[in-house]
Amino acid sequence: MSNVAIVRRSYVAFAADDMDGVVGDMHPDIVWHQAQGLPHGGVYHGLAEVRRNVFDPLDRDWWSEFTAEPDEFLDAGDEIMVLGRYRGVAKETGKKLDVPFVHVWTLRDGKAVRFRQFLDTAGWVEALRVD
Repeated sequence: MSNVAIVRRSYVAFAADDMDGVVGDMHPDIVWHQAQGLPHGGVYHGLAEVRRNVFDPLDRDWWSEFTAEPDEFLDAGDEIMVLGRYRGVAKETGKKLDVPFVHVWTLRDGKAVRFRQFLDTAGWVEALRVD
């Protein structure tokens, strides 16, 4: 299976709300770089930290609706770039989220070992901000 197909599979699982499928092709020691301007921004090490700090709060704490919709997959061998949009509705504010993202995945031996996220953090923060 190609690296693009492996990464694409994670987005398909996310759209189906299949968190085990989302992380199924991630190395247990993945290094996850969440954009620094986000409330949960920073670097997380390992699947347990990623699930606890990145994925679990999405529906539980922040969004009544949330999608990460990939538009384009760019194949650079062990590096896969994904261009897409985050869309959602904030639980507490009802504000809509619609911001572009770039994800950079690094794969080794069929497993994602690093993830880097780039996005308009101001749009994300504004949607969550209570006036």
